[in-house]
Amino acid sequence: MFEYWKKPQLHETTMKTIQQLRRAIFATCVCFFLSLPGLSLAAKDSNLIFDEAIQVDGKTLVPNGNGIHLIRRVKIFAIAVYLPKAVSTQQELFASTGPVRLKLVMLKEVESELMSRRFLADIRTSTSKEERNQLLTQLLALGEGFAAIGDWKVGDVMTIDWSRNKGTVFRSNGKQIGETLKDDLTMHAILRIWLGDNVVDPKLKRLLLGEKE
Repeated sequence: MFEYWKKPQLHETTMKTIQQLRRAIFATCVCFFLSLPGLSLAAKDSNLIFDEAIQVDGKTLVPNGNGIHLIRRVKIFAIAVYLPKAVSTQQELFASTGPVRLKLVMLKEVESELMSRRFLADIRTSTSKEERNQLLTQLLALGEGFAAIGDWKVGDVMTIDWSRNKGTVFRSNGKQIGETLKDDLTMHAILRIWLGDNVVDPKLKRLLLGEKE
């Protein structure tokens, strides 16, 4: 009487077809999840996001290191630092005569106001009171520039270029943000956010200084 409830036996060819479909579905799911924002492999393979070499102010720069900027374990953006030649210490980096580029690639959508406030708060943390007084005009201009570009979308790119005695230029997807900030202190204050003495993420600092995961 229990014959009716027995599991039906499938033909061998049918079983092979089902297995092939399962493998195809699994492969599709893997590709889908790897393509989702925040699951980028850019930190492990710089070629996926970061160029091998770039030109800034007529000089060739190479990527020194890259990693992921996290806030409460959430991936916000991938970041890389470019220099004329590779360095492995904080002292060497800050002694560089430049040019220097920071490149940020968004992994999460962030409102413009939040991005601006967070950026300025990080600069406040990385500077002394005297330095902030020197940077007051520059930071106000930077805040206005952030407000003008709108919200940041996944895949948006910010570059921050510094050349000695020429200043710092911010760009969003290739378009300049605000005016050129004609001083050297601005870029040093920004670099200290991720490469200074009191960084929030020591691992990211090591990666930007060329350490491999």
